[in-house]
Amino acid sequence: MPVVMASFCMSLDGFVARPDDSVGPLFDWYTAGDVEVPMVGYPMTFRVAEASADYLRRHLAAAAGSAFVCGRRVFDYTHGWGGRPPGGGRAFVVTHRPPPDWSPDNLAPFTFVSDVSEAVELARRAGDGNVGVSGPSIARQCLALGLLDEVKVDLVPLFLGSGVRYFEGLDADVASLEIVEVVAGKGVTHLRYRVTT
Repeated sequence: MPVVMASFCMSLDGFVARPDDSVGPLFDWYTAGDVEVPMVGYPMTFRVAEASADYLRRHLAAAAGSAFVCGRRVFDYTHGWGGRPPGGGRAFVVTHRPPPDWSPDNLAPFTFVSDVSEAVELARRAGDGNVGVSGPSIARQCLALGLLDEVKVDLVPLFLGSGVRYFEGLDADVASLEIVEVVAGKGVTHLRYRVTT
């Protein structure tokens, strides 16, 4: 069954980025080992510890053929991934202000929409039905709207102290989570939850 899934690296105190949106040591585990795991649809290879390799391979394989939803903040920070969104599929950017300097010719993998629900529906139809969600604000909106099926957290044992929180401002009763998988990696613990209502 197709899944709408959000996945983030997170510090123990709940941050997915520093105040300037940089991730700092949250991504160190991607280069902390000697097992190569190529990223699907993107010219990048991770070098992770054996304990994380199978988990990461499965996560990346699930993203192949899927579409992607993010917010304008993530799109701008990554510079549109150089025109190649994660997973190699289509990307739907939720924004009320599409970039004025992008022409339809170079927007091929990107569609700009103003509504989260519309973005998720378009993403479902554009790929294999699975949808990756990026950006804490978009993930929170999806969760509040009942659109999110899974939440993945790559929990990194450090404190950032301040920055961008994954679940900032959510109502306590927005959803329930059921643990599906726990994988102890090197410098990270991989947690996968099913969203229940």
